[in-house]
Amino acid sequence: MRTAVLKALATVAIWGCSFLAIRVALEGATPWGVVWMRSTLAAVLLFALLAARGQPLLPERRDRARCVVLGLVGATHFLIQTLSMQSTTTLRAGWIIAFIPVVVALGSRLFLRQRMAALGWAGIALATFGVLVLTSVRPAELARAGVGDALMLASTVTWGSYTLLALGPISRNGGLRVTALALGVSVVPTLAVALFQGSWHAAPSLRPVLALVFLGACASALAMWLFADAVGTLGPERTSSFQYLQPFVTLVVSFLFLDEPFTAATLVGGPLVLAGVALVQRSKRAPASPPKVAAPPTVPERP
Repeated sequence: MRTAVLKALATVAIWGCSFLAIRVALEGATPWGVVWMRSTLAAVLLFALLAARGQPLLPERRDRARCVVLGLVGATHFLIQTLSMQSTTTLRAGWIIAFIPVVVALGSRLFLRQRMAALGWAGIALATFGVLVLTSVRPAELARAGVGDALMLASTVTWGSYTLLALGPISRNGGLRVTALALGVSVVPTLAVALFQGSWHAAPSLRPVLALVFLGACASALAMWLFADAVGTLGPERTSSFQYLQPFVTLVVSFLFLDEPFTAATLVGGPLVLAGVALVQRSKRAPASPPKVAAPPTVPERP
């Protein structure tokens, strides 16, 4: 259990830096190029690791179709986030992405039939209000921040879907095989489009190349593998709950390396999202009251 928690925390630390890496990669690469290059590097590394371990390269036959779906969802998720970072700031993206645990909790309620206490619904309402506050005001320097924020919010749905869809295959095959195949599949549609749209809009330089290496080796291969393993042990909701720590990593990275504009709405809406997520997670930990059982009728003794 402790190992799974450490894996979830490591994932959050890596993904908290990924928005900065995407922004740097976009200095030279197109969005389609960023996605197919990071996915290709990640898939090659994970398949090489499977081969080095002498493990089967593919999941069980019954799970392969689901892994193809995961790959398509993953490609969509990467692309949406990459497009978002063309229009919004890393800090705003970090706060919005903290909404993922709410999406996973809602998905568990709708599709896995898990119960949601009143406190959880209150948390969902508060987190939703926080997102609305956060995106209501955009910096004057970023006229299209609303588009970027909307895309980043959409990415919380794609990642919540990925998390819930991956649960069954991961439980039967482990996170490594499932993640490797999903990443391999995600290369196909994005590379096909990149062949026509182009992968680079400027001559490749060291900064974008290093950012792509980080995105492929760390944010995709390592982090997605660790996340999948954590989901297999902790479950989708508990693993996703660690992502409410991600904005703090992004905040530190943004402060150290970027000079991005921010608004008062960012400082108010972001903590409201986290507070709502905390209520959702607390409602999951609260034990349900046992049902009252009527006492059996007393039978009078015979004289």
